[in-house]
Amino acid sequence: MIFILIKPRYIEGELIRIDSSTQSQKRHHMQDSKLKQMIQSAVLAMLCFSGLIAQGQPVSDWPKKPVRWIIPTSPGAGTDTSARIFAQIANETWKQAVIPDNKPGASGMLGLDALNAATPDGYTLSFMSVSQFIDATLLQKYQFDQTKDFTPITLLASTPLVLLTNSQTGIRSATQLIAYAKEHPNEMNYGSGGSGGLTHIAMEMFANKAGVKFTHIPYKGSGPAVIDLLAGRVQLGYSTPPAVIQHIKSGRLIPLAVTTPQRFSQLPDVPTVAELGFSAASITTWYGLFGPSKMNPALVEKISQSLANESRRNPTTKDRIITGGIDPVFGTPAEFAASLKKEREQILSTAKLIGFEKDK
Repeated sequence: MIFILIKPRYIEGELIRIDSSTQSQKRHHMQDSKLKQMIQSAVLAMLCFSGLIAQGQPVSDWPKKPVRWIIPTSPGAGTDTSARIFAQIANETWKQAVIPDNKPGASGMLGLDALNAATPDGYTLSFMSVSQFIDATLLQKYQFDQTKDFTPITLLASTPLVLLTNSQTGIRSATQLIAYAKEHPNEMNYGSGGSGGLTHIAMEMFANKAGVKFTHIPYKGSGPAVIDLLAGRVQLGYSTPPAVIQHIKSGRLIPLAVTTPQRFSQLPDVPTVAELGFSAASITTWYGLFGPSKMNPALVEKISQSLANESRRNPTTKDRIITGGIDPVFGTPAEFAASLKKEREQILSTAKLIGFEKDK
């Protein structure tokens, strides 16, 4: 930082004296105006110089301090579980502290607000899922335009959604669920992570294709919805495997179907929705890394490549991701941005199909 010191100037060997003389007042006014102009010019130059320094920071120096890792969901949700796996991987890869920061609320919009307001220097990033992408698309606040709101950095992983029921319902298959729901329309409640969110859209798509009706109970995040599903306050719900796999193994939650085109390796006995005859209800959830808008492209590339290279180089890292119930998937920033554009069009088409209307 350069500081410019401006000293009071003497005019004709003596300080300007304020008196009743008109000429003296004029001379003082002129000198005062020149002094203000010099100060303003110096401050402007200093700010511009500082801005150039900030813009010219070498990418090779990143990261020089801890990185904030925004998670736009509540603790315990599927996105939170996966986000912490990748935060630890990033910590080990970058040799810097990567600090998870949960920002739940408004279907993930509070977390997106925090990212949108951050400085695009690579020290504030956000781990998001397709759920937040759907929320943002349908709520129409953010459009995931990399030239406007956010910078897509890399796709990290994908996983299915699992259709679940509480063990207390006595239902043990999707066929039983459909038969019961047809005889008792709207009797069964399902919890979702929020109106217009991924789990809401997925359940409505399933109900639409199966010809049944359920009662929707929206929550502020998938974590609370899973908690109430475990407690029996709601009877149905969709979730990602990382958030519920332990409860499935314990028998507290019963998996009825998965939304991927093929069966999920960790739940090989659970049919896909396509096998049930509802291929249009197939949804694969994904996790990706985003930054604020207008990030340095070279920095974006560095972050993306560093995480992808670590996964390919270190078998232990890849195994850790898979054990967490997700499959590692890495791509370039350009590929990620292109896939987001295509998926946004598909989401809008699906919302129109099921008659979704955002809350007033």
